[in-house]
Amino acid sequence: MKFCYSCFNKIEDSSTLCKYCGAQATDTPVEPIHLTCGSFLAGRYVIGKAVGSGGFGIVYKAFDTKLGVIVAIKEFFVSRLATRAQGCKELIINKKSAREFEYRKARFLAEARNMAQFGGHRSIPNVYEYFEENNTAYIVMELLKGMTLNEYLHSQGGTIDAQFAIMIANEVGKALKSLHSSKIVHRDVAPDNIYICSGKDIKIKLMDLGAAKLEDSTDDVIDIILKPGYAPPEQYDATKNIGPWTDVYALGATLYVMLTGVKPDESTNRKIYDDLQPVNQLNPLVSENLNNAILKAMAIEKHMRFKNVDEFLQAINGERKVVSLKKERKKRKRNRFVSVIAAMLALAVGVGAIVIDYNKKQKQAGYLNDAKITVWYIEDGANKEENLKVAFTKFSNSYEKRGIEIVINPVGISAQEYNQRLAEAKANGELPDLFESTGVDDGIMNDALTLDKIVTSDTFRKNEVLSENYKQSYRDAKKIPMAIDVPVAVVSSKWEYEDSFFKAVSDFDTPEIFQDENSFVSGSYNFSKINFNDSVVLDNCSVIMTSTEQLDTIGPVFADSKYDYKVVYPESEGILCEFTYEWSVFGSSDDEEAAALMLLERMLSVDLQSNICSGRVPVEKDALPEKDKNNLIATKDIYSEFNFRGV
Repeated sequence: MKFCYSCFNKIEDSSTLCKYCGAQATDTPVEPIHLTCGSFLAGRYVIGKAVGSGGFGIVYKAFDTKLGVIVAIKEFFVSRLATRAQGCKELIINKKSAREFEYRKARFLAEARNMAQFGGHRSIPNVYEYFEENNTAYIVMELLKGMTLNEYLHSQGGTIDAQFAIMIANEVGKALKSLHSSKIVHRDVAPDNIYICSGKDIKIKLMDLGAAKLEDSTDDVIDIILKPGYAPPEQYDATKNIGPWTDVYALGATLYVMLTGVKPDESTNRKIYDDLQPVNQLNPLVSENLNNAILKAMAIEKHMRFKNVDEFLQAINGERKVVSLKKERKKRKRNRFVSVIAAMLALAVGVGAIVIDYNKKQKQAGYLNDAKITVWYIEDGANKEENLKVAFTKFSNSYEKRGIEIVINPVGISAQEYNQRLAEAKANGELPDLFESTGVDDGIMNDALTLDKIVTSDTFRKNEVLSENYKQSYRDAKKIPMAIDVPVAVVSSKWEYEDSFFKAVSDFDTPEIFQDENSFVSGSYNFSKINFNDSVVLDNCSVIMTSTEQLDTIGPVFADSKYDYKVVYPESEGILCEFTYEWSVFGSSDDEEAAALMLLERMLSVDLQSNICSGRVPVEKDALPEKDKNNLIATKDIYSEFNFRGV
């Protein structure tokens, strides 16, 4: 006899299908990285089939041998930080990512503790226990049957009737009220985190408290966790200003989607130009009061939203009348006494106001006051100081009528000590105005400026690579990349190279690339399957898979040879790349801040990029040099194929 690992009933050894649930009678996991069916956890849970997976975990069906019930077990698993050999239980942690892995595991266990507090709540899944094992962590919870709201909306053509949508919002709202009463903000309310349970009584469950945090907590959160379309503007700005109003926005956006079938534009875009269509324009069956309630919940300004979830629920249930945002704004404006006070002070401060207005207009037009900008950068042996000085001199000369002084001090700091030096500068109140932020700790980046002014500038918008790919790679606008890391193959000239080789990343799957009895490339070496920042030398042949950022390190590999090497770039769709060589701004005063922002924007221009990105692939392809030792100019024709992955 054997077990069905979907329903855990005993079945005949010869059975190929379970006679109880109809599932395939096999113990083979769906994916090699999944735990093997039949393996034990905590000495009591028999692992069954995986029923779901996401960015931070794999969910399995499991049988609790102690209580004799089927449960769900969520395993902490992030594929880019760890892996598992097929048939093994323990995770293999990437050494370079060990710190992040431990941080995220702690957040995973915090999710379990958050959920465990509300075990008796109708709309929050029960958590039975959580523990660590196999170099990772697990949460044991009730097994839910049904589908996510996202899946249900898809099955219904995108929308559902108002009565059912309001019922779902009420159930989710009740769960949020309980969380908020314990000072917990969910931060990830969206259709894929709302579960519709099947059964005699329809139950709605609010899932995934992995993004939840204590309101006004000071914990060192390295993630900005959000879902575009459902996250309000304050959620893009690290952990500041997060509160119940944040979840009110997300619940309003979820109700908007249920009734219209349209996901709202990102709130950061709406800050610039808000063209959100009213709900009742897309769905005429929606009442005026319900329309006003949803739009108020989704107001860009948090003070214009409902103060708490309870007020929002009263509004959507018709217990509270809501005027349109336009009328409410007019009413608030009338109630202010700013105009009266301004009139009384007009004569006294008139001249000062004119001066201030003049200075503002000057800065908006690109004018700068005298300023001294301090600059820090990471020393990586790429002659940065010389190249940066040339670029900065070009910038200063363009403001020769103003005293723009740019000081690189200290000169180049090693990557090993860069974060430590920044932390010391932060403690002493001596942070640089402009600094390279590649790999800088998130605790330090919390003090960096949000660079919306640059991201919305004409210089930025004209850059196709940045304008099309920036948002998916940066969840907040605190870093501006100057370069792109592109995968390459380095082929020794010892071998006869033909243009047919390495045209695409899939060519690394070819069993025999070199027709030589003593050397061949075997296995699956596809750029998309490895971290291309780590040079990988293929066995028994002179081929190295690497990236443009690592080309300077390739020379020593061939140093003892009597032959040269050729750099080959893939020529296929979807070349996996990453932004790199990032810069940010702190700003010590208004004048220094304005000058640093202007300089950072100008660093994206062709004339400065050509100096700043010497030896790198710049984000501005027209800044590529015609000649260089690594022949980077060859990348110019494949910019349109770059596929950037998000953080």
